[in-house]
Amino acid sequence: MGLRYDEVDDHTTDLLKEVRSKDFPELVNAKIKVLFDLRKRKSGGMVVLARIIKSNDLIRHLTRDGADYYNGYDYIITLDKKCWENITDLDRVKILRHELRHTFFDIESDDNPYKLLNHSVSDFYEEVDLNKNDPRWRERVATLTEDIYEQEKEARTEKKNKNKNRKA
Repeated sequence: MGLRYDEVDDHTTDLLKEVRSKDFPELVNAKIKVLFDLRKRKSGGMVVLARIIKSNDLIRHLTRDGADYYNGYDYIITLDKKCWENITDLDRVKILRHELRHTFFDIESDDNPYKLLNHSVSDFYEEVDLNKNDPRWRERVATLTEDIYEQEKEARTEKKNKNKNRKA
C-alpha cells in the first residue's frame, strides 16, 4: 500500500494564493501546506472533499525544512484528489475558500495567532451568501466524487472476477 498523500500541482498552489489574497488578507503571513489525499475519507456518512488542520508542535517540526520556514506550516489543507481532478476551477475556489473560512487570526495571542473555527451553520454565512447562485454545490461535487469512487470499485471487482474466471 502506497502513501496516502501527494503534493499538489502548481495550479492548485496558485489558486490557493489567489483565494487567500482576495478574500483572506489576514492570512498573508500564514504558512499553508496543501496536499492531495489519495484515499476516500468519509465523515458523517458523506465524502470529505477537503479538510484543514492546524499544525501542532510535531507537524511544525516535521514540516520546517520542507517549508523553508523556521517554524514549519501553520495549517495543512488536504484535498480529495479524485474530486479535485474532476471539477471546475470555480468549484475548486469554493472548496479552498470554505476551508480558509475555518481559519482565524487571533492578533492578541501570545504564542500562535492561527486558530480554527467551526461552521456558523452547516456552512459559513459568508459562503452561503457567496454561493447563492449554486447553493447545493457541495452536494453536487460530493455526489460526483462518490460516483467516481463507486465506478472505480465496480471496475476493480469486474477485473477481479475476470481474472478469477480465467484461472478456472
